[in-house]
Amino acid sequence: MKRISKTLMIISLFVFSFSAQASPDEYYRTELTSMTRDGHRPLTSYSQARQYIMQKVHLKKDNLGYYVEDVYCHQSFRKRVGPNNMPSHQDVNIEHTWPQSRFNTSRSKSFQKADLHHLYPTQSRANSTRGNVIFQELNAQNAEPVNGCDLSLSGYANGTRGFEPPEDHKGNVARALFYFSLRYDLRISYTEEVILRAWNNSDPVDDDERRRNDIIEQIQGNRNPFIDDAELADFISDF
Repeated sequence: MKRISKTLMIISLFVFSFSAQASPDEYYRTELTSMTRDGHRPLTSYSQARQYIMQKVHLKKDNLGYYVEDVYCHQSFRKRVGPNNMPSHQDVNIEHTWPQSRFNTSRSKSFQKADLHHLYPTQSRANSTRGNVIFQELNAQNAEPVNGCDLSLSGYANGTRGFEPPEDHKGNVARALFYFSLRYDLRISYTEEVILRAWNNSDPVDDDERRRNDIIEQIQGNRNPFIDDAELADFISDF
């Protein structure tokens, strides 16, 4: 398990600068990329990844029994939900926060598809509506709520179709995409990156996100360093 704070990165760069010719940006990218890969035991089965998300990572229990709450609409799903059950994909689905259509074709698609750090349970209609569009800041003039969901928005901004998740999931989205960008050597568009950086600041890491990071580490061996220290994103000048 490899964790490092912003302060430690500054100190390590100070030491590094005396012994290497790489630029600070190259050093930070290399170091943070190494952190995303440290200990990673990639899952190759998306079916297994779905089970982990529904049956362990996002499984909750209250006085009514087991449930999974989707991240886009905050709807609780209880039908066929539990440690050994899978709900219907027609009710709740798995969102690839980094769309499959934008995977790195030179790397294993099965690793990317099954990487738990960017997989979240989502209401099926919201999942379908989001599709592979970029994340955007929308408003009532250029967007409308997703059918059956009062929290997420879908529409156009600056001529580009986008999707806006609820406020308390925006930081999670940003940190998931920052991780995925470095782990699989993928680039985030400037338009989307500006929004994600703002979301990383406006929606800080909470206990649920830290717990999720811990559980995923138990399963696939690696952590999302931007959850351990959200300010590490400031060291990458261009994702």
